Amino acid sequence: MISVVLTLALILFIGIVPSSLAQSQQVDSLFNKAQTLERGIYGISNVPNVKITGVTISSEKAVSINLRYNGTEATSPPIIIVANALTNRTEQDPMEGSQVLSEGWISPNSLTISVNGTSSLYDVNLVSVVVTPYGSTALQK
Repeated sequence: MISVVLTLALILFIGIVPSSLAQSQQVDSLFNKAQTLERGIYGISNVPNVKITGVTISSEKAVSINLRYNGTEATSPPIIIVANALTNRTEQDPMEGSQVLSEGWISPNSLTISVNGTSSLYDVNLVSVVVTPYGSTALQK
């Protein structure tokens, strides 16, 4: 009698564990995928008539950016360019840097932004560059 009970208990235990283990593995798999960064270098401008025409990694701690102003105003607007770099490794901090261009910057413009951090840009998964308006005059328009 005891062996029948133990056998039934073992069958039930084996039947329950694999399904809960499979569900746990599926959740872990989805969680890991959600944290994975797709490799790439991306640039976006939030300033009308200011376009990013190129972004490249120029050294372990520097990103080169090419900008163009195509507006009808006589002078280009003041902007801030922010560069960020992220990796899939949780032990490494993000890298970041920024540069301000005052109103009237010459177009086309090539600049280099130094980024801080303990990693190398050659080891990161994602580099993003964002151009936004800078200063009170740009924000009031």
